[in-house]
Amino acid sequence: MRAVFEDGDQYLGHRQEGAGAVIEYSGDDITFDYETRTIHPDILGLLCLIIFYPFIGRRVLFPMPVSTRLEQAFSNENFERQFSFDNIDPGIKAYSGTRMALAFGGGTDSSAVRAMFPEAFVVHEAHIRQGRLVPNHTHSIVHDLAVDRGRVVHTNQRFVSAPGGWHGWPCSLATALLLATDYNFGIILTGAVLGATLLNSGAKYWNRFTATETQGITGNHWQSAFNQIGIPVFSPVHGASEFLTTQLSIPYIESGEVFSCDKLHGGECKLCQKCFRRDVVRAVVDSEYKPPWSSYDHDDVHEYLEARPLHMGHLLSFARDRLDNLPEFLRSRLEDLPPISTDWPLRVHTRTFDLCDETWRGTIRSRVLDHLAPMEPAHIAEMESWNPAGSAEHHRPGNGEA
Repeated sequence: MRAVFEDGDQYLGHRQEGAGAVIEYSGDDITFDYETRTIHPDILGLLCLIIFYPFIGRRVLFPMPVSTRLEQAFSNENFERQFSFDNIDPGIKAYSGTRMALAFGGGTDSSAVRAMFPEAFVVHEAHIRQGRLVPNHTHSIVHDLAVDRGRVVHTNQRFVSAPGGWHGWPCSLATALLLATDYNFGIILTGAVLGATLLNSGAKYWNRFTATETQGITGNHWQSAFNQIGIPVFSPVHGASEFLTTQLSIPYIESGEVFSCDKLHGGECKLCQKCFRRDVVRAVVDSEYKPPWSSYDHDDVHEYLEARPLHMGHLLSFARDRLDNLPEFLRSRLEDLPPISTDWPLRVHTRTFDLCDETWRGTIRSRVLDHLAPMEPAHIAEMESWNPAGSAEHHRPGNGEA
């Protein structure tokens, strides 16, 4: 994929999540080691947009004409930047597919979706940085699947701008989009969990359901754009915490097929904040597991625990009151977090299924509820009241979908 820049386009843009950090595009071609046999025009157009959106100026011309559905999706006022679509063909038929795909990162959250939906075709992105493959043990896990079960796609898209990183969370779906037409994908499943979708990374409850009034059925304008062109995106664990995704992933964890961190030559370092949080969560749901607490007793983890609002603080609050063997360096830094009296972190919020495309909603809801218990009104009420002292008051819709 090559971007041809015109007057008004620029190499400086803003990342489409978090604080919207400034990024500078290198101008490199975007490469994938998969050659499509066919690709629907709207899917190709969406692929171009999710990658190059931060740099588009007044207009965009696609490699082939796209439908009015894609144009209408991006006319949503929640897209902060508006531009004209210069090659539209109203006669293009809507895309549709019949298979489930799973955009697979290899951690506990996407592994939980894999456990509940074994029929989903697994698509994993292998990152190329400065011409070299970034090590990650998940590559071999997906490579070992049968050819009709999964595929690893190598691409440089995550590292074509400085500082490195996807231009926005929808870029995590790029490889699944690329394969969608050839593989007949009808929906892309992700592993976005409750903390990222409804709890603003654990800082405060955010009512995504009211956002559907302006941001489409999914409550997120980017995600709704996928739905509008016929390939919906949904996380079956949208209403579930990491306690539940970890519980579902334990068979994969025990068989060495889950890697939430790749800092140690592509595997888990057992030192960083992410490994620490995963170990705390696992200790709650797996009584046989004994975390290596001493390896986390260092400044980086201390600073993480002392920050307020605490990232994914609801997880640590729940764990604090349910683990008897927490070391003092951990327990002392969590004393100010409010308690969680019900077990809502161990249940799924079923209203989140309303955010799923109607075609797939019944199947996904039924399957998830075969594995997880639903929240009752008391659980939902306590979850919605989660707002530790010092929580951020502002939430940018669309954060944390990947």
